[in-house]
Amino acid sequence: MGPSCEFCSRKGHDASKCYKKRNKEKKQAFLSETTFCGTNQAFGVSTDCNHFLIDTAATSHFCYERDWFKNFKELKTTKALLADKKSTCEVEGIGNIDFIVQDIKGNVKITLKDVFYTPNMRRNLISGARMDIAGLKIIWSNNVMRICHSNNEYFFSAFRRDMFYIVSGYPLLDSVMYTSVDLNLIHKRLCHVNIPLIKDMCKNKSVKGLEKVNIKIDNESCIACNVGKATRTSLKKNYVYKRVTKSVLDKVHMDLWGPAPVNSLGGSKYFLSIIDDFSRKIDVFTLKSKSEVYSIFKEYLSRVQRELGRKLKSVRTDNGLEFCHKDFETFLRNLGIKIERTSFYTPELNGIAERFNRSSMEAVRTMLQDSGLQPRFWAEALHAYVHTKNRCSHKLTEGKTPMEIWSGHKPSIRHCRAFGSLAYVYVPTVNRNKLQPKAKIGILVGYAVNRRGYRVWLPKERKVVESIHVKIDETKNGVKTLFGKVKHYDYAIYQLDQNLNNDSDYRAQDEKSSSPEKPSSLDISTWIRLEKPRTKSKRIDVYYYPPSKERLRSINDVKIYCQKNKLEFDPNQFNFKPTKAKTRFEEKSECHNETSSDSVDEASFVNDIFQNEIYMTEIPKTFKETQISPDKEKWNEAMSEEIKLMQNRKVWDLVEPKSNMKVLGCRWVYNIKHDEKNNVKKYKSRLVAQGFKQRPGVDFTDVFAPLVNFDIIKFLFVLLVCILGWNHCQIDVKGAYLYGNLDIPMQQPEGFVLKGCEHYVCRLQKSIYGLHQSGRQWNLELSEILFGLGFHQNDLCNGLYTKSNCILLVYVDDIVVFSKSQSDLENSILNIKIKLEITELGPVRYLLGVNFERIGDSVYLHQNTYINKLKTRFKNLPRRRITLPLKVGCILPDRVKENEIIETELMRQIPYKTLIGCLSFIANRSRPDIAFAVNTMSQFCNGYTYHHWTIVVDILNYVFNTMYYKINLSDTHNTRLTMYSDSSWGCKLNDRHSTSGYIMLFGNVPITWKSQKQKCIALSSMEAEFIALTESVKCIIWYSKILKELNLIDFRMPELYCDSQLAIHFSKNNIENNKTKHIDIKYKFVRKLLYDKEFELNYINSKENLADFFTKPLVKEKFLSLIKVIFQKYSVTDGAECWNSNELVQSLNESISLVNFHDVAEVTALV
Repeated sequence: MGPSCEFCSRKGHDASKCYKKRNKEKKQAFLSETTFCGTNQAFGVSTDCNHFLIDTAATSHFCYERDWFKNFKELKTTKALLADKKSTCEVEGIGNIDFIVQDIKGNVKITLKDVFYTPNMRRNLISGARMDIAGLKIIWSNNVMRICHSNNEYFFSAFRRDMFYIVSGYPLLDSVMYTSVDLNLIHKRLCHVNIPLIKDMCKNKSVKGLEKVNIKIDNESCIACNVGKATRTSLKKNYVYKRVTKSVLDKVHMDLWGPAPVNSLGGSKYFLSIIDDFSRKIDVFTLKSKSEVYSIFKEYLSRVQRELGRKLKSVRTDNGLEFCHKDFETFLRNLGIKIERTSFYTPELNGIAERFNRSSMEAVRTMLQDSGLQPRFWAEALHAYVHTKNRCSHKLTEGKTPMEIWSGHKPSIRHCRAFGSLAYVYVPTVNRNKLQPKAKIGILVGYAVNRRGYRVWLPKERKVVESIHVKIDETKNGVKTLFGKVKHYDYAIYQLDQNLNNDSDYRAQDEKSSSPEKPSSLDISTWIRLEKPRTKSKRIDVYYYPPSKERLRSINDVKIYCQKNKLEFDPNQFNFKPTKAKTRFEEKSECHNETSSDSVDEASFVNDIFQNEIYMTEIPKTFKETQISPDKEKWNEAMSEEIKLMQNRKVWDLVEPKSNMKVLGCRWVYNIKHDEKNNVKKYKSRLVAQGFKQRPGVDFTDVFAPLVNFDIIKFLFVLLVCILGWNHCQIDVKGAYLYGNLDIPMQQPEGFVLKGCEHYVCRLQKSIYGLHQSGRQWNLELSEILFGLGFHQNDLCNGLYTKSNCILLVYVDDIVVFSKSQSDLENSILNIKIKLEITELGPVRYLLGVNFERIGDSVYLHQNTYINKLKTRFKNLPRRRITLPLKVGCILPDRVKENEIIETELMRQIPYKTLIGCLSFIANRSRPDIAFAVNTMSQFCNGYTYHHWTIVVDILNYVFNTMYYKINLSDTHNTRLTMYSDSSWGCKLNDRHSTSGYIMLFGNVPITWKSQKQKCIALSSMEAEFIALTESVKCIIWYSKILKELNLIDFRMPELYCDSQLAIHFSKNNIENNKTKHIDIKYKFVRKLLYDKEFELNYINSKENLADFFTKPLVKEKFLSLIKVIFQKYSVTDGAECWNSNELVQSLNESISLVNFHDVAEVTALV
């Protein structure tokens, strides 16, 4: 049976493995972490907030009112253990409380020290044990607990009520909170509710926070209310609604408002209101389309039924199509929920919801008018209004607030502040350095829903943030303080009123699905844009003119109608859709953010991830944007230079178009080029044809154009410059594509249409950018020119041309010339210059997004310029200090189908693929240390979740933290090719594919590397290693053949290292058995090359295998030991001393300044 346990006396185990002993130790450890014990009774019932309960079982005082504390300190992960030793309660802070006890002998001040703040408890407790420690005595007699001093001097008393001893009184607050509050300020804090309601709430003590409001002060007339809430005089008699429901969720009223004249910050056009009939509690949800109503209601129903433990009985709606479709009715019917509909053209039967629509929009208009915020903030104002509305009493609720009836607890409005006030948001230390400000200035726009805190609009960052660490100055208007004046937007405010008045008409039209819209007659002579729903396609716009009841379908129809009837055509009229969309430069001056901020989850999620492309860069997208750009003259100069270049090349001739001629369009593409130090080099404008309209096989056939591989550029740079000492120069061909010959008609470029020949077209004689065949035509023309100069094209490598003592590498219009002597170099460039218009850039410093930095006698390769561009373009994600690109044991969720990713709809807007593209560009050219991590995360491009996104952001942070790692191209003490190969067998848990990895060194310089998922499933680790070995052999043999053909140095047989003895044995021997006969024949050519002695295959220990981190995550120590070999030397700044590899580890722990970043454009635009 084995040994006997000394703890539980059972046999089969000893005390060190006893589960019973472990459980007891865990409980004791938990008890040691708790700070006090409570009682079960204390948590069973609630009490008035101004009472304390004396509990002799509690080891400390605790209170759930945050405003009562003085000298408050926050606590982290502290729990209180209740008397049953099972239940716990969160403790969020500690402090002192001054409390005035209303005793029978007068008011007595007591000070409770070290009181724990427990917001989730429903009792304020005074610890009997703490009173005993303080030297107080407790005496019981006749339902009274007397507390006396140690000398028996009477102190105060607690009276028994329902088996509890209660101490009544009120807290002694700070003088700032204790002074009287202006009634007009409370009016603004509660989103401009009517003054009589505030007075009734003060009298009835409906909420906490109105104790010191001076209701005797005559309030001034609120200008914002007079403007925003003006109504017609009602001619109907007063009607009093009688409430017939007896409990919450007996009936809810629902209605949909919209469309709004302007989209909200999150792009919403509608809002859905759900109002409980008994409590009058309101829930609003902003929507982008009416089709979201069904899903929103299902979420609402499951939440409230779980919250209250009750079932919904009936729903009252109008006859809108969003409520009357089959799925909605079937869902309600299956749950036994009664459906109540209004009669046609009778919106007053759903008066509660309709009245809320009017009240809410009046409040929104008033709040926007008072704050000066733009109309697009209407959703933020709406949520703020609902937050305060639920905390205001109703005439049918007998002085109670909707929140109190709904939850059973009296709410507080002490946290409420005036909408639009100036706010200061604290910046955590992790998001700033020591010299940056500790707070950001913004504008208060509401309250957080799922957490405690405020919502603040930050104009400079153009986003809404949520934080509890906010200081609000209600004496200052945020817009006026930040922008100098408050601008009132009459257009949007007026339109909100029109949509409200026409809401019933929209409902009537929904009831007649096939009938056209018929808005109510208006007393204004202006066009109104209506939205007409369709069942099978998208919604369409209808432009309605009330005086003549004219309906038109497009802006052009409106313009023609106005010209015929001699009406004034003004694109800025109310409700009229502008004739052209605002450019990004016009919108940039406004407070704008297209990320979703209508809900807390969307705002906190998306605003922390990326911002709209509008604020990415100053580069215009269209010709019209250049004409309003601050750099208009520079862009015009760049376009004129492009047109002049085309005229000199005779790219086109102007001809009259034939009747059957298919004419291609064209557009301008703009870019700002930078040098290796990221300084502005030139403004570039390029005319591009719209080649997407070309038809394959008709307009073009062959399109392939060869390019030199960038690894070959590194390889030959090391060979020719660092080893042989050849001279080199980089040249750029101006308008390279314009040298190709074509015959295609194209429209005249915008901004350069020849006067008097507007109907003419450009008949292209040369190729231009944008055409499918332009690249091929340019390559054919260039090859012909180089052949005429005596160059020969290398058969092994695309883009490699050789001639006696001169070598050319061609990548589109970038050419690198290598020559044995300076005179040969100059002659070669001169010969090319005769044939082509080129720009000499001197020795290679910045080529295809990669820096070639010369420090002393060494040349270093890195991509700091490109990474710095990422830093300036990515601004809104958190910066973290990451020491490994991918942690060991990092669990990645299985790849899911794209249509199943619905964490939120906004996940689709995350620039995951863009960021993977940027990281792949860096990993393939200069950073082998992130190759495996990027390769792994790129496998989730069509199925990523938020967890995948956080890992990719960590990889980018790692690149930022280690951006000064540089490859020393001059470290070539030998000229032998060395390859390291490795694999990780079955590492992909979802499909059991293995990962191959290799890296090739020329001397000690890493030339090429790869981390790749194997295409077939290996049945053994030997097979996985052999497949990886095959890929490595293909690569090293190619470079060996190039070396042999150039014949510039003594060739030495390449070495290939593998850490699998079985794979080496299988490669060298013709072994065929049940474990190996299935291996594909294409992998067995390794054996043939070994027999021919094309390379040497040797064993290496796994600890020394450089390819190890291309196949799996490694621990920090091993990872650093391997990258020290690759990044042997690097420098921090130009001219700085070179650091050796032993200092590399220390750089990972250096503090890095804060860098923000947001979404990035295409990788090619950054190069």
